[in-house]
Amino acid sequence: MSIPRLIILILLVATLERGFAGEPIRGVTISAQTWGKEWQTPEMADALDELKSLGANSIAIHPYARIQTDGSLRFDETPEPSYVTKPLEWAHERGLGVMLVPHIAYWGTPYLWRGEIDFPKASQWNRFFSDYKRWITGMARIAEEHHAGVLCIGLEYTHAQKFEARWREMIREIRAVYHGKLTYGSNWGETDDVHFWDALDYIGVLAYFPLTNAANPAPEQLAEGWKPWMKKLESDSQHFGKPVLFTEIGYDESALCAAKPWSFHDSSGPNAAEIQARCIEQALKLPKEYPFLAGMYFWKWFPNLPCPEVETFDLRKPSIKGLFSKYWLPVAGGTVQP
Repeated sequence: MSIPRLIILILLVATLERGFAGEPIRGVTISAQTWGKEWQTPEMADALDELKSLGANSIAIHPYARIQTDGSLRFDETPEPSYVTKPLEWAHERGLGVMLVPHIAYWGTPYLWRGEIDFPKASQWNRFFSDYKRWITGMARIAEEHHAGVLCIGLEYTHAQKFEARWREMIREIRAVYHGKLTYGSNWGETDDVHFWDALDYIGVLAYFPLTNAANPAPEQLAEGWKPWMKKLESDSQHFGKPVLFTEIGYDESALCAAKPWSFHDSSGPNAAEIQARCIEQALKLPKEYPFLAGMYFWKWFPNLPCPEVETFDLRKPSIKGLFSKYWLPVAGGTVQP
């Protein structure tokens, strides 16, 4: 890497790192329905402009590898696929940070979510980690060359994350080619099951914490629901000396989204849109109240292209945009409101 490129990356990472004080990461994940090809379209550039206008300072994208039941992974082995590199370049041009968060695609397999990925034979696990290391190291090189300030090396792999030594070896190899910040996205309630936080820069969490079973919950009930979870995360942060990053947080437009934020099978219901908005607003308040929280990436946004399937987690609605601008845009004096 050339010295100027390294300096640029260091400066970009510095703008993203909140640690225990400073400006939080105000992030949004830009998703796709066609394996990421949307990320190289003019509509993607428009999406970046819109998110910046709402006060976001970072975006995330999630290139895919497809899991096979024999443990192998299939992925694009192009050294620098344009649908990954182009949005990183566009974000950099706009002064936006990027978290690259590669995902394993599991649909079309017996696994119902990534936490179910498991293999009965050691040979299958060996194949998995061999392919995974090759894939994630390639993603790390792209993140380095195209100024992604954060790389999330995995997420919600309930069974795979138990292989601590393999992850530590992988982290060492990633750090040899990538000089930004590293995290891993643990599923909510599973931070204690990840034993390599000390080797990373952020304690990453998919923050789909159940907050309340109350029907049509009030903001005060949502705030109360966060307290035990944030107390636990604060303890984790203090123990490891690392800030916490919500690598993913979101709410379906559902009357049950405060009780089951992860679910996309319970859409609609009485007051669904209002409850979704209340949950998002409460999440937007968290970084101010809990300084150990480095920030968050909301799930999810899309470039303005036709979507073959309905996306109930879609944030592109006036009420949600209004909340982002309310909490993320600076006011007189240079601070972020409110």
